[in-house]
Order: sequence, then C-alpha cells, then structure tokens
Amino acid sequence: MDDDVWSWLDSLKAFGYNPSLDNTATLLGRLDMPQHSFPAVHVAGSNGKGTCCAILANAFTLSGKCTGLFTSPHLMSVNERIRIDGSPISDVLFEDCLKQIQEVCKIEPRVSPTFYEATFLVAMLAFRDQGVERAVVETGLGGRWDATRLVDADCCILTEISLEHTEVLGETLAEIAEEKAAIVRQGRPLLAAWPYDNSVRKTIERTVKDHDTAWWWRGDRRRAFKFSNAVKPFRPLSSKTWYDGWMPYQQEAYQLASMALYIMGEKKAYKEIERARTHTNWPGRMQWIDFGAPMLLDCAHNPSGMTRSCDQIRFLKSRDMAPTPGVIVIGTTTQKDLAIFLQPLVELIVEAKISHVFVTQPPDGRKVAVDCEVLASELRAQGTDAQITAIKSIDSALSSAKNQAVELDSDLPQPILCIGSIYLIGEILKIIDEEGKMDFQNILISPSGEEGIDPIA
Repeated sequence: MDDDVWSWLDSLKAFGYNPSLDNTATLLGRLDMPQHSFPAVHVAGSNGKGTCCAILANAFTLSGKCTGLFTSPHLMSVNERIRIDGSPISDVLFEDCLKQIQEVCKIEPRVSPTFYEATFLVAMLAFRDQGVERAVVETGLGGRWDATRLVDADCCILTEISLEHTEVLGETLAEIAEEKAAIVRQGRPLLAAWPYDNSVRKTIERTVKDHDTAWWWRGDRRRAFKFSNAVKPFRPLSSKTWYDGWMPYQQEAYQLASMALYIMGEKKAYKEIERARTHTNWPGRMQWIDFGAPMLLDCAHNPSGMTRSCDQIRFLKSRDMAPTPGVIVIGTTTQKDLAIFLQPLVELIVEAKISHVFVTQPPDGRKVAVDCEVLASELRAQGTDAQITAIKSIDSALSSAKNQAVELDSDLPQPILCIGSIYLIGEILKIIDEEGKMDFQNILISPSGEEGIDPIA
C-alpha cells in the first residue's frame, strides 16, 4: 500500500467545505470526463436519502446492471463511499484512482480538491474503470455547490427537507430547499417527497421550469402527481386508508425509489424493487446487532432525524415488531439548538421509563463533537428520572451500557439504543467488529442461499 497517497487524501480534510464546482470540474476535465461514462440518478434531501440510494442501487444490480453507488460520509472505511454492486471498492482500485487524481492536481495551474471532492473523483474513475452501466449518487452537503452536481443525471430525487447545516445552507426551510433543489436538471424527471411546508413546496416548484417533468410523491396517498396538477384539490383520506399518520423512513425511501424507477421507465429494475428492499442492508440505520445484549444502532444527526428515529421506535413497539430500549448510549456533533435536538429522545426516555443513559463523545468529523459533559448536562436540565452518566470513551460507555442491560434483566438483557452522530455509530461498529469478521459494509444481502433458494423471498 502506498502510504503517501493515503496521507495525501487525509491531508485534504484541512480544506473543509468548498462552495464552488470549479476545482472538481477542472479535475474531471483533466481526467477525460469519467462522469459521462454512465447515467446517474442524483439524490438530495435532509433525511432518508442514503436509504433511498441504497435501495435504488440494489434494484439496478438485481436487474442485471453493473451499478455504482456514491454516498457520504462513511461509517468505518472511506471505501464505503464508493460501492459497485453493493460492495465497497478495493484498496488497490481506490489507491490507483487516487494516484491519477494526485497527478492531474500537479498540472499548472495546480488545483487542490477537498477530501469530499477527492472521494467523488475516485468514484467517477472507479465506475468508469469497472464498466459501471448505471450510477446512483447521493449529494453530500446541500446541492448547488456539491461536486455530485457534475454527474450526468437522467433523474433527480428530493427526499424530506429539514433544518440542517444552517450555517451553510440558510436559516429557513425555504432557503435550504432552494440549495437542495438546485440539483434539478431541466427537462429531466424530478421526483420530490411532498413537503407540508408551503414555502418549501413553492421554492421547489419555482426551480422547475417544465412542471410536466416533475412529480410530487404523496406517501400518505401512495401516489405521485405532476407539479402541473399540484394546484388541484385532492380528496381527504378516507377512514379505510392504510395510512395512520406516520410511516417508517425506510418505507418512505422505498416508495420514492420505486416511483423513480417507474417514472424513468426502468422496467427491469422496477420489477426488482420489492426484492431490493428486503435485500438491502444499510448499516447504522435502525440496525439490530447482538452484543451480549440486543443493540439498536441508528444515525440521527439533526432534530428531524432524531424525531423520526424516536417515532420509529414507538411504531415498532406498537406493532410488537421490536422491544423498547432499556438503556441508551448517545453522542453527537454540534447542533444549532441542542435542547431541540434532544427533546424527542427525552420524551422517549420519559414514556418508556428508560432508567440509564450513557453520554459519550464521537470523534470529530465534518462537525466538532459535543463534549460529553455538556451533552449530559443538557439532558439532566430537561428533567428526566433517568440516571445520566458521561463517559468520554465510546468503548467504556458501551461496556457500561452492556453491564447495565444485563443487570436490569440477566435472563433477557434489556435492549441498548445507540443513537446520534454517524461518527459515533461508525466507532461502535468498529468496536463490535474488532476482528473484522462481520460484513457491515456490503449493502446487498446475497439473494442466493442454499441450493440457489432466496433466503428472504
């Protein structure tokens, strides 16, 4: 392994966020435009976009197409950002692509990409090198100035939009929607999750010139309708509807993916969408693991994500699909309003009478981690009866949580909920998989079991 090229990649983290497409466009030109070697579905939004991308990519793979998937950030290894047919690319391929990028950076005038831009460039080169026929590409931050905007997208998807990264994207939902909707390719299909905020809806509709090429997806009605019909009245939901006011975000992501394939006319992939859903393993998102006690892992990096996670835990309990956690491990990166971020979790702690919360500190990522003592203090200030313990070491916090879960019930240890920053969940997966024997990185569960029989279908 060439340590120099990996060190160079790591050094690019110092450049932070770059609100410009110029550097990436220049480097793509020097690399002979690899992003034009395949069509891509481009996905933006605040929550659920990774899950939507994973299901979409798996549907294309199961339909027989060699499919590339680019997502960010990663949980355990940077290779996870770039997958082909469900598996992260190899170190050898990643390194070869990095060397090509490093070389073209030296051409005068010299150009230095950010860490994120470099990983995107690696994805484009790897996809071209491996003969990818279709790509699914997730935006990193926003949309307007995201490097992924340079892909050749024949369909764009907008998932739920919420307040996040306000220091970069804007202070209001409408401002954030405007940045994310900038991924729209005029004349190409757009599918957007129906927003109940009028300012968001109007902002997205203004972005699209031809309202006959864009659809709103109404999950509560299980149907899509064109922007050009958005002003028409819709009948209220009948008392016989399947919808009870809430749905798991995995189901919402699946519905968006399914409708996108239908709109695109991708018949083979559309036929595989149900199988893709059951065969998709998206690590760190409502993921159950046995750790001597049952453990539920979920990334919740913003207030709406935390709300969705806590609502889903209630939903699963109400359907007797999963037990309520008895112990919690939490750690997060900086939030605009820590109290608002924690409120849904506090409500869950009170409702479920959760007795112990272990507050820890994830490694710094794109954002700085909240000090565990500060986070614990805010939790205590919100007034729960739970015992709140701050432990900076994630490993120690996990061990303490496990011991507590067993102490609460030695015969049937209480479930542990690990929630918060994606960097926290990534570190927890590394600790659990210390010997590297568990496959947390392949997002496509093999459809072939014993004697060629699908073990899930």
